[in-house]
Amino acid sequence: MRAVAMLAFSLLAVTSLSYSQGMPVNAVQSRINTLASDLRSNGIEQVEVLRIPPRVLTRTRVTPAMLERGYHYKLTIRDLRGGAYQPDLLAAVAATVVQPAEDMGDLRWGIIFFDTNGQRVASLYFDASGHRGAVDSTPVSFQGGIGEWLSTNFSKAFR
Repeated sequence: MRAVAMLAFSLLAVTSLSYSQGMPVNAVQSRINTLASDLRSNGIEQVEVLRIPPRVLTRTRVTPAMLERGYHYKLTIRDLRGGAYQPDLLAAVAATVVQPAEDMGDLRWGIIFFDTNGQRVASLYFDASGHRGAVDSTPVSFQGGIGEWLSTNFSKAFR
């Protein structure tokens, strides 16, 4: 009985240590953690925000490719580094938790990140609620962070 208790305690300690050291839980969360690190080190220079307002009806759900081809609004932040949006965006990315999901929903927001060489680093897509979407092309569910940042900063401008 004592051996079982010691084993359970050891597993709990290792799991807690892994989370406290920021180890990713899944591959898509790892992408988000890498993106936060890139933002922290000024490795992300440009950000594009895409939007199709929820009032715009479509025959099918909007996918990442459809959003990138058919957006209604596009905002480009040419140099994020040291700009007004960087601290809040970094905090939002760092606070974002993602889990793989079955489907990505009807996408209405996109945010595409580019490094200092102009190479695409990551793309995130969100439904109108900001809780379902995709990391690159992987369907995910989102908690906190970036969806709220997008809505807070750009909803009024992108009606």
